[in-house]
Amino acid sequence: MMKSGWMKKATAVGLSAVCVMGLAASASAEEINFYGFDEPVTLNVGVAYNSDFSWAPGESVEDNAWWNLYKENGFDLQLMYSVDGTQQETKRTTAIASGTYPDIMYVSGADMVKYAQTGVIADVTEAFDTYATDELKEYVAAGGEGALDSAKVDGKLYGIPQVYDNHSAAMMMFIRQDWLENLGLEIPTTMEELKAVALAFTEQDPDGNGENDTYGLALNGKDGFTYWSGLQAFFEGYGAAPGHWNGQFTFIEKDGEVVWGGSLAEEMKAGLTDLQEMYQNGSLAKNFGTMDYNQLLEDIGSGKCGIWFAPNWGAMVPAIDAMKTDINAHIVTAKVPDGMGEGSSKPYVPTIPNGYYVVSSKCENPEALVKMCNLSVQKLCYPADAEEYAMYNGKTGEYSGWKTAITQLTSPTESIECVQDIFDSVTAGELDGLSDARRVIADTIVAYTTAVEDGTLADKLAVDDADVESGISNYTVYGDPLGGGLTMLALIEDGNFNYSAYYYVPTDTMSNAYSTLDSMALETLVKIITGDSVDSYDDFLASWEALGGADATAEAQAWYDANH
Repeated sequence: MMKSGWMKKATAVGLSAVCVMGLAASASAEEINFYGFDEPVTLNVGVAYNSDFSWAPGESVEDNAWWNLYKENGFDLQLMYSVDGTQQETKRTTAIASGTYPDIMYVSGADMVKYAQTGVIADVTEAFDTYATDELKEYVAAGGEGALDSAKVDGKLYGIPQVYDNHSAAMMMFIRQDWLENLGLEIPTTMEELKAVALAFTEQDPDGNGENDTYGLALNGKDGFTYWSGLQAFFEGYGAAPGHWNGQFTFIEKDGEVVWGGSLAEEMKAGLTDLQEMYQNGSLAKNFGTMDYNQLLEDIGSGKCGIWFAPNWGAMVPAIDAMKTDINAHIVTAKVPDGMGEGSSKPYVPTIPNGYYVVSSKCENPEALVKMCNLSVQKLCYPADAEEYAMYNGKTGEYSGWKTAITQLTSPTESIECVQDIFDSVTAGELDGLSDARRVIADTIVAYTTAVEDGTLADKLAVDDADVESGISNYTVYGDPLGGGLTMLALIEDGNFNYSAYYYVPTDTMSNAYSTLDSMALETLVKIITGDSVDSYDDFLASWEALGGADATAEAQAWYDANH
């Protein structure tokens, strides 16, 4: 998974002494084990790792820091399956259909509602009230007043929301600055400029290798509305919002009314017209409709494409391979270019959690979910020191750490709060004032920049120097003046977002219609980009409304009217 927010991995604001003392007194008085079980409790689990995942030396699926921590705390984990991240949802769905599925699962809001109503998952209201630590409650509260309510179905709590400041997930453009310089071009600020740059990247040998082996824009046509160059990001440049990776309708406010972000026909058709042109002239890969996350990473890392979209961390993984392919590779960021005129680019920001951790109704100890979440928050948001931070959060470019946790509740605010601090400290060469967690990141950036300055970068890349590789990744977010972190802060300061206008539990209508309509939207976009008439989008919108979209929008409008 991704979900969502894998850069959010350091300490959050500490609890007050009163809260800590109160929690300790409560635990002592009632002898409650908030972080596990005194006698082993068996839990069936399934895991999935994307291609960017890497183990710490000596670790494996069932022998790693998190797995061992669970064992120490009485969680007897039984591995049901281990699959590639792209197969996670299919594997889970199949397992649920068979009646034999994991006890702890990560699901979308729509799936949570469906599974609650069909008895697949358990009500954890009592478990949360009894076992949630103040740290976990504070974590959930950081998602806003509606975060916990969004995990309720018919007034009962069925999941623990994975929360963070969703501004950190705003999509932006990533582009090869070295290619721009080679061709005498500037970072595009409009979609017309982007089309021209993408075509130049396709036809003018931007890497100078004398081969016709590059293309302009990478799009993820297989995974669809996803965090790594999902199709929705391009349309956000026109002010539309046809999808998102949290599995819920992208309802936005337009002229005082709630609308689905893909129903803005003028904006969507303008974007489709441009993408169709780019497909025809080769600026998009001819197989973009079947390209997924793994293929995109390969193309970016091997220097085949020069532009893609992602949140602020979108260059962390491919930057290392890109630099190994071409030592001069330099990836920078900017907002998604404007497509309808200045100011039209509006990243979509959901105001509800991206997903929820739930527990099977067949699990004999549903409180295990809450206790596991307590443990997750303690180690990921409140690490005791730099050593514990590295052990459970991991080290970028070296090993993935937090991705091996069954419940990944990382710091909700750190990914935004730490950016300016780390950038300023590294720029000034003064790291002593940084917290342990931020110092870990800054040290790797210095390792990388020092290798550049002393001319040893190529040699260190040749031997896979862990600190330098981590530094390359972290530099793309925290060290580069044109990096993802500062662009994210600029987007936040600008405040020109499309926020979700409906941020509550999906209604039955929404849950029942979402999967079909989401798939239909993706299929329609790919077909039009590859040759169908742009005007056929109007026919799609009519079908979208007739197949439940109109009813879902009406219910979103009713909720909006009642709560604004």
